[in-house]
Amino acid sequence: MTQRENFHRMMRGQVYEHVPFDLPMTPPIVDEMERRMGMRDPVEAFDLDFRYVWGGGHSDADQWRAEYERRGVPIPKGAWVGNGGYCELPGDKDSVGDAYHLTYMFHPLSYSETLEEIETFPWHDLNDPALYAPVAGRVAETKAAGKVATLGLECSVFESAWYLRSMEQIYCDLAEENGIADWLFDRYAEQSTRMALAGAQAGADLIRLGDDVGTQRGMMMSVPFWRKHLKPRLARIVEAAKTVENPPYVQYHSDGRINEIVDDLIEIGVDILNPVQPECMPIDEVADRWKDRIAFCGMIGTQTTMPFGSEDDVRAQVAGCEKWIHLGAKMVLAPTHVLEPDVPWQNVIALANAVRAIKV
Repeated sequence: MTQRENFHRMMRGQVYEHVPFDLPMTPPIVDEMERRMGMRDPVEAFDLDFRYVWGGGHSDADQWRAEYERRGVPIPKGAWVGNGGYCELPGDKDSVGDAYHLTYMFHPLSYSETLEEIETFPWHDLNDPALYAPVAGRVAETKAAGKVATLGLECSVFESAWYLRSMEQIYCDLAEENGIADWLFDRYAEQSTRMALAGAQAGADLIRLGDDVGTQRGMMMSVPFWRKHLKPRLARIVEAAKTVENPPYVQYHSDGRINEIVDDLIEIGVDILNPVQPECMPIDEVADRWKDRIAFCGMIGTQTTMPFGSEDDVRAQVAGCEKWIHLGAKMVLAPTHVLEPDVPWQNVIALANAVRAIKV
């Protein structure tokens, strides 16, 4: 049984052979893996079940940088501008130490005052086939290798918008009803919808959507606000992914405590909830309530257990998930976020060994 077949059998509630495992890492942890294992690919090093594929298209970074300069947007010295106009400034060694992957985010569209200004930036043509063409080949290659072909579309609507506009300004736009936030939300929802459909048509096994809308204590916005501005757009993306004959599973990611919207996510067709942070969404609470209606991914804390716990603590957290697996919960075990440089390597190995030791 391939890892891909194993994943589908688990999701269908059939007999399967092992608990699917994912292990996202930051570049400094990849560096450590290479020093210890001689490999830079976590999928290869740990025989992970998932391989990620992405869309494509030509780079438009130079167009965005030129447009920012033309309009007088004060891009910080040393900042890089990426596809879609995203702008980040590398962290300095004194501030970030070994966490060299951390950056400061700059919000260039926060300097625009009207919707017309926003509309006239050099946005991708969403009708351009080049945006979606690479997906099919990448999905086919991944499936041929027996891995779960996973299309990553996180930052589906809300985060992509505020990354460019700033979170504060997005909320102000909505309060002022100036049309800017709605235009950006619609733009990213349409982009995600088309990419999700392309992935589904290519035969992707899993599509990962998401926007961080939670804090450690609850939603970062009111539930009515989320239902008005984000839920309908998310529902359209999920619906597009489910239109093919053999649709992919859909995972939704949000950090934080988002218990108040889990039923809504199930209602619109989300199949897997991620990351189920144990620090604010204990698995005993979540699985007891929803294990018969949705699968779970994550559960291994990157705020507590992985960086600060012992190997025994890691094994105990895996055992807490195993209990629910034996009670019928469908789970993909993984850290709740990327492993940061403060995670001891022995805890990484303890996690991998504990997950692979689970008897299903």
